[in-house]
This record gives sequence, structure tokens and C-alpha cells, in this order.
Amino acid sequence: MQESGYQETGQKQQLILVTGGAYQGQAAFAAELAGMADGGEPWTVWEDLHLRIAEMMRQGEDPREEIRRLQQEHSRLIVTVNELGCGIVPIDAFDREWREVTGRICCDLAKRAQAVYRMTCGISTRLK
Repeated sequence: MQESGYQETGQKQQLILVTGGAYQGQAAFAAELAGMADGGEPWTVWEDLHLRIAEMMRQGEDPREEIRRLQQEHSRLIVTVNELGCGIVPIDAFDREWREVTGRICCDLAKRAQAVYRMTCGISTRLK
């Protein structure tokens, strides 16, 4: 994906990031957003990006590259992710690295996204 937010095809990519603590309603909110189709291409929803990142890291894959590739395949994308950085720093080295990589990827996605929401107790707050 090019830095400008456009895919190589010239189509504008639409990205929405939905974050929050565990079990705060991200998936339900993402499904609600995806259901508000405007007649254009349907939205693709990726749930639990944090878990996908952990799996990629365990398999020795670079999550950033895989996410870029997946973004190029979907022009309208809603991503849900649990907030990992507000708790106690994990003792396990893998968990610390996973938390850092996930946080940095989320910062990059938030920068590129047209909208960012934080969920708390099932209530969305638009941050961007």
C-alpha cells in the first residue's frame, strides 16, 4: 500500500480501526458499521488483529508485511483490536514484543484510518 492511502489500482482505500479493552463490544460495533452499506463495495471485517499478529509472530512471519498485503486485497476494511498497552508489562519476552509490535501497528493503522473508535462497555467514542 502506498503512503498516500491509495491502492495501486488508484482506488481510495477506506479503513476504520475499532479498539478497546477485552470484551468491550468491538466485534458487535464493527458488524454494525459493516452493515451500514452505502451501495458501494461491502466492508471486510478483520476481528481480533492482536491475535492474528501473535500467530504471525509465532510462525516467524512479519506481521507488518502480511497486514500491508491484506490491506491491498480489501478496499473497505474495518479492523478490531484489543488494547494491550494499558496493563502490567508482561514478564514473558514474547508477550512484551507482541504487545509492542501490536501497539506500533495500531498506531500506523490509526494514522491511515479515516475513522478510529474506542469501545468501552459497548459504547463507541470516535477518536478520529
